[in-house]
Amino acid sequence: MRQLIVGMTLAMLIHILLLSPFPAAGQAPSAFGNASWAGAPDLDIAFIRPGEISPSDIVLDISPNATAYVEGALNINYEDFLDRGGALKPVSEIAMMLGDAGITSNDSLLIAGECMPCGGGPAPAFFTYWLLKYLGHEDVRMLLGDADDWKAAGLNISHEPSVRAKADYITSIQADLLATYEFVVAGDAQILDARPLRDYEIGSIPGAVNIPYEDALDNGSIKREGQLQEIFSGLQKDRAVVVYTNVGIEAAISWFALEQLGYDARLYSWRDWLVNQPQLGFELAEIKAEPNPVKAGQSVYITALFHATSANSVRNSSDSNNSGSDDKLEVKGCATCGFGSPQGFANLDRKDGAVQIGSSGMAASSSDIAGQKADSTLRCTAVITAPDGSESARMSLLHTTGGKYIGIWNADRLPGIYAVSIVASVKGNAETFADVLEIEVVA
Repeated sequence: MRQLIVGMTLAMLIHILLLSPFPAAGQAPSAFGNASWAGAPDLDIAFIRPGEISPSDIVLDISPNATAYVEGALNINYEDFLDRGGALKPVSEIAMMLGDAGITSNDSLLIAGECMPCGGGPAPAFFTYWLLKYLGHEDVRMLLGDADDWKAAGLNISHEPSVRAKADYITSIQADLLATYEFVVAGDAQILDARPLRDYEIGSIPGAVNIPYEDALDNGSIKREGQLQEIFSGLQKDRAVVVYTNVGIEAAISWFALEQLGYDARLYSWRDWLVNQPQLGFELAEIKAEPNPVKAGQSVYITALFHATSANSVRNSSDSNNSGSDDKLEVKGCATCGFGSPQGFANLDRKDGAVQIGSSGMAASSSDIAGQKADSTLRCTAVITAPDGSESARMSLLHTTGGKYIGIWNADRLPGIYAVSIVASVKGNAETFADVLEIEVVA
């Protein structure tokens, strides 16, 4: 069984959730709607067309592994703003990154690029736009189009990013753009889950409403004001809105739309919520597929067995020879490691006041574990990944008896090895058991 992870990894999120590419420059007027919204900022302040770039503008391309840049553009992969777990890096580290690239907070900065390895999409640009606003960067816009549009507008194209002399990037943090866990649990804000419905149904922040970020887009571009007003009509403008996705990348799209409509919107992440939650309380004890291998077109029974996790402490009371009171000893530690053997133990039966700590040489029996029944409120979902890394199927496993959950997958797929991950959730807490099973589909 491979390593247990909490939530989805950044790589999975980017692969599954990012969107279609930016529209071409000629499509901008219809794609980005009316530039004179009533009661909302002018959209032109957030976007710029390739033909409108001035010599004083600095283009920051945030694409990973880009092969074409506007001549003179700098390059910082937007993923570098996050740590390996998907959390935003410390402000000081991000500021140093920008300064090392030759950017100052007074520069007129244009964000270009998208997530090319995952098919393109505007989410990284919106996220970087939010990040720079959070850092206090006032003059920042998003550059429309791609390399073909830039070339058509008369801009020179380079295959390498430019390099500038290092500078000092001074931040002026706008704290009201980022929600903290304490702010979320205070209960004063409205909570908007901007993830796809399938993720929302698996687990969400209590009280959150689900409006997927894709609802705010039309062919990869922000919808018109009237459409957005209708989409977010259930939210109150006199209360802050906390908007989140798994790590916050895609949530930046909804954040941007809400800001343009005059809402007090703040970015958050499902990852941060999970990190601050108690442990799930269940462990995946066994998972199997029958038959396996399976012929293409046949059905496979996937069975997952969960057990409640055991307590981390053992309590015992005994009479003291020197006192009439009850003395209690609490022994904490690893339940499966001792002094060179599978299980450590503490002998509490001695009457001389001493406690013997040693090893029984025996592991916990399966009957001991089986006695801990999984709560029927546990919800279990199987996510099946195809050999090319794409999601092939997602299905709920039904609770049968004890901690057993069963589902049927129709292996009507091309031959190959299919990986199975299990997502379990209880009362808003969720854990993903990644790649815990492989199913071989044969011709």
